[in-house]
Amino acid sequence: MPKFSLTVGLSLYGLGLVVLTLLDVFSASPSVNPDGFGYRLTDSFRQTSLNDRVLFAPSFRLVPGESLTRLNGRIRQTFVLNRNVHAIAHGHSSVVAEGWVYLTLTNASKTLTEVVLSMPQHRCSRATLFLERAGPPMAGPPMANRSLVAPPIVARLDSIATLLNDTPLADRFFLSYRHAFPISIPPNQQVGALLRTNAYLGYHEFDLTLSSRHAFLEDTLSDIIREWLVIFTCLIIGIISLLIGLTTPSRLMSTFGFMMIMITLQVAFFYGYLSPLPYPKSTSFTSITIGTNIKLLLDITTQLFIYQAIKPAIRDFRWYKPAMWTLIGLCSVCILLHLLPPHFYVYTNLPINRVMTGMSLVNLVWIGYFSLLAYRRAGIVYIGLFFLMLIGDVVVKQLSDLIQGNALSLLKYPAQHPLLLIAMLTYLIASQFRRELVTKQRLQKQVSTTRQQMDTLRREEIERIGRDLHDQVGNTLASALGYITSPQAQSDKPRELIRDAITELRFLSHNLVKDDDRPLTEKVETLVSRFNDFSRVRFIFQDYTEKAANDLPRIQQQSVYGILQELLTNAVRHSGASVAYVQFFCDGQTVEVAVEDDGVGFDLTTAHRTGIGLQNMYKRAELARITLRFDPTPTGTSVFLGIPRDEPIPNRPD
Repeated sequence: MPKFSLTVGLSLYGLGLVVLTLLDVFSASPSVNPDGFGYRLTDSFRQTSLNDRVLFAPSFRLVPGESLTRLNGRIRQTFVLNRNVHAIAHGHSSVVAEGWVYLTLTNASKTLTEVVLSMPQHRCSRATLFLERAGPPMAGPPMANRSLVAPPIVARLDSIATLLNDTPLADRFFLSYRHAFPISIPPNQQVGALLRTNAYLGYHEFDLTLSSRHAFLEDTLSDIIREWLVIFTCLIIGIISLLIGLTTPSRLMSTFGFMMIMITLQVAFFYGYLSPLPYPKSTSFTSITIGTNIKLLLDITTQLFIYQAIKPAIRDFRWYKPAMWTLIGLCSVCILLHLLPPHFYVYTNLPINRVMTGMSLVNLVWIGYFSLLAYRRAGIVYIGLFFLMLIGDVVVKQLSDLIQGNALSLLKYPAQHPLLLIAMLTYLIASQFRRELVTKQRLQKQVSTTRQQMDTLRREEIERIGRDLHDQVGNTLASALGYITSPQAQSDKPRELIRDAITELRFLSHNLVKDDDRPLTEKVETLVSRFNDFSRVRFIFQDYTEKAANDLPRIQQQSVYGILQELLTNAVRHSGASVAYVQFFCDGQTVEVAVEDDGVGFDLTTAHRTGIGLQNMYKRAELARITLRFDPTPTGTSVFLGIPRDEPIPNRPD
């Protein structure tokens, strides 16, 4: 993606966020009643949000036998109007475990009106409804097909029903895991409702909705279909991705598959379908804490997936991997703490929740930073695109809440339909996988070609060594033998020739030493040390890369080592130098190797035409995408190797 188009796209994206924020601010609906809370029902009523039409308080206490007049007076003194249109946010459950909400409902029609007061159970573990009513309090739990009728004469406040996260469907008013309470209001009457909510984990907030009974039943059916569509879509994508990842094999698709399965469980928990499952009573795993564990598992799989997605952009694994595994280990410890008996959870609840919240923030910052890094270093854009889609909602809502002075709420994030985000993420991952698959096939072909070329180079090297044995060592020993058998034998000349033959054999034996898998800098240190043991040239090795050369692909390390072997051999044989330097440099993007001596130089044109060793060095450099440059002068020779760090190189097969 061109930088210009990316800049334009990001600018338009930022402008869109500003526009959406302003629209969200100015589209906030005002309260209906003049006194700022409650709702007036008409014949055409279908559904509305009550978030900004209620009074709420973080703490309140009911007094047994207290009159409604006195109770209403205390409510109006203690409670305040909620002005947040998105949610009724009490705060973190560790601070505000219990919250209260009060509202009045007025039936302005001439017929009995049946309505349903409902809220999601995701961040509200328990809900109890109190109604102003006349006559003796209702005995026994309400039946599922029974409405709570508010009589025309209000005498007292009675507790009507309590719903928990794990309340079975058979004991609920409707076949829905939402906390839903049916209320019937006689014509031209007003009823007051007091709602007590409890949250034992995470943030304590909910979205309070009032619906007609008919509208609620219709929405419940459509919600069930939509929820199971999302769950099965996530599950199918996760299973297919996992199978593709295991059969290809592709760690990107495998980790994506595991992450999608965790998202499936998280969505199922969000909609309440994991609440009625049986959990071992000897541990701290419950219908409430299972969401925390799924979230921690999702953080773990997200870390593993992001690592596979941005791996080409990571230059220093020495700090990235320890940081990643530290975060994963922290999440794993929090999960294992749930194996403790329930009475220990009182002490571990708050630390685990803080870790979970911290991990969510760390993951957001982590994904944002490395998605930008992946684009700048490796041109990987799909992680950043999805991150912008996901974080855009948070930016819009937080700016809107900040302008309106509302409390923090994450209840309705993301605003886009989850299937849209899932489809976008799946498409981006599938596109990236296809590119990686094509790249892998191309690299496999390059590996095959490289192996053939390396075999050719090896055969040529063996042939050259054979010629050296015949032409140099053999001729030298033959000359020494001639001097020894000559009647006018010179005592020094045979000794000198035999010494030269031994030196040549050492050269050849060093070139035949098996190339091991040690880091490049260690092998070069050993190579320089061996040459210093017998040659007249003093070799000095200096590494200024802080071992960065050891992070190069293996084929490049082998090629650099082979080229250095040839260069050092030529320096001893032909340069006439007294000292030679082998130096490693790194400018961040490229590793550079410089070999310089103070010898007599050579004719590059002639050497390139007739020198087999020089031709082999160029071939090695070409195969490993190494830039090789010679600079011979009468006062010495300089050779420079340039190795780009970010260019993908096919590894030499074992």
